Amino acid sequence: MRKLLRKIKNSRKIKAFILTIALIISAGIFWYIKTNPIMPQLTIYFLNDVKLPENGQKVLVFSPHPDDETIACGGYIIESVQRGAEVKIVLVTDGDKHSLKDLRYSEFKTATSVLGVPVNNLIFLNYPDGKLAQQSQAEIEKIFQNQIDIHNPDIILYPHPSDNHKDHITIGNIVEKILEQSTNRKIAYKYLVHHNLYPHPKKYAPDLYTLMPIRLITFDGGWERLMLSEETKNLKQKALKSYQSQLKNPLLKKLIESFIRENELFAVESYPD
Repeated sequence: MRKLLRKIKNSRKIKAFILTIALIISAGIFWYIKTNPIMPQLTIYFLNDVKLPENGQKVLVFSPHPDDETIACGGYIIESVQRGAEVKIVLVTDGDKHSLKDLRYSEFKTATSVLGVPVNNLIFLNYPDGKLAQQSQAEIEKIFQNQIDIHNPDIILYPHPSDNHKDHITIGNIVEKILEQSTNRKIAYKYLVHHNLYPHPKKYAPDLYTLMPIRLITFDGGWERLMLSEETKNLKQKALKSYQSQLKNPLLKKLIESFIRENELFAVESYPD
């Protein structure tokens, strides 16, 4: 009887010890998330490498404004072109928020040529900058669907719906709706540009890794990395310098330069599941 009581007592002690450890670990995780809303730099080594297209495959990029294509996925575009893929870019808005349409279109053509995309592979939809949510969503969906049908891409890149810019949110939601209804298998990569925690820190830090905000980690869409070679980083930086109209703004300059990092990052989806 004494042995049994001793075993029960010891068992309770073990359970209490395990519970205490679990609570300490949980508190530590909560504290880390509260004080460090971005995954630590070492996380980069645990991410899978994003799939690059094969020779002859087709890539379609939806860019809300002139510069988003280079900021978020310039490295991916460079690597895709160099591997023999056909890359086409759909520029959704005219970038004319400050009456700079002609200049921004010119910068867009210069930047994308540095990335390796010929001007014939650029599609201009000419929607008003900053007012995409006010347009007919059914019309935009129809036009996006038409672009996907015409170009029949193997891989699609588009803004993450958790982006903080309304134009990016609108495009992300519409493209996702189209892909969810599609019967043709597509690989989709979502990218972020405007987010208070992304990239972090917002400054020129080319030796740092770009990592995802903890609150954007989900079980249904994993994040994957594209590690950039020095050659690719230099080409991306050269392309970004084409956007002088944006770099004149100190806040935009800080944002743009913060995307010159060791990697690019994408939330990955496959449609249909």
